[in-house]
Amino acid sequence: MSAPLQGMRVLDLSQQLPGPYATLLLAGLGADVTKVEPPAGDASRQLDPQMFAGVNAGKSSVVLDLKSDPDRERLYELVREHDVLVEGFRPGVTERLGCDHPTLQRIRPSLVYCSISGMGRTGPLAAHPTHDISLQAMAGILGGGSEVTRIGVPWVDLATATSAALAITAAWHAGQGCYLDLSMLDAAVAWARAKPSALEPGPEPTYGTLRAADGGRVVIALLEDHQWQRLCRALGWDDWVDDDDLARYTDRRRHGSRIRARLDESVGRLTVPEIVVLAKDFDLSIGPADAADDPASQQQIALRFPGEQSLPLPAALLRPLGPAPALDQHSTGG
Repeated sequence: MSAPLQGMRVLDLSQQLPGPYATLLLAGLGADVTKVEPPAGDASRQLDPQMFAGVNAGKSSVVLDLKSDPDRERLYELVREHDVLVEGFRPGVTERLGCDHPTLQRIRPSLVYCSISGMGRTGPLAAHPTHDISLQAMAGILGGGSEVTRIGVPWVDLATATSAALAITAAWHAGQGCYLDLSMLDAAVAWARAKPSALEPGPEPTYGTLRAADGGRVVIALLEDHQWQRLCRALGWDDWVDDDDLARYTDRRRHGSRIRARLDESVGRLTVPEIVVLAKDFDLSIGPADAADDPASQQQIALRFPGEQSLPLPAALLRPLGPAPALDQHSTGG
């Protein structure tokens, strides 16, 4: 079967993560992606070379200084040959550089133009600089009072990228040029609202990490009522198995601190291997929190990402893409 997006030609003017990951998803589905970089290159070449290599695999690189007339004309030539353009500039920049949607639409009316910004194109904060953690704060994710020094996986960036790739794919298949206005704020607020209870104060009684007797950690992700009963039996909580006050998830949330304290005590008497066996015997969603060294976890990942494949793509999109390009590797000299 041919790749679903075979024949799609994409110009990617974006940098760092949201735009480049969106076009990597498109490339994983068969699109041909040309990365248009400024003379200094995508900033992530220096800020995070490992991330750059992953999210720009298989793309071409062309350097254009859009502040110069000759390079701007070269961009217009490329637009005539491409179906999709992705940009991640702050509002107002594309107009100054002459690569805004109205200008490029006149050159190629069928162009799918995707604009990714932090806050959107209008509003009091539209021009305000932002990153992933800033949008998490606006969406209410960072509430609770604890200090944050890093965010780990930048899920707002990746959510924005995934939404952009989906919208681009739909627009391209529709066969008509259009303007797609996506913001990171959209993704942050939409995903936060998808599960409002996640923002409620207080601990999830049976959801999170726990310390075992041998000093290792386990992660528990147990929400369902039938799993709660199995957990009670596994840990010998006979007094709670049929307790109507704890039978439903909403009830357990009200008693979160009490349940959590007992869970800490019970798990703290067992080693990680003992907990893993218990979880298997009672069919519980509990496993090693430090799963990078867990053989079963690594075997499962290897099945989904076979061989030496390390691209940051869902397994269903994996296909040979080649390495990320060197800066201006595919320029023809204009």
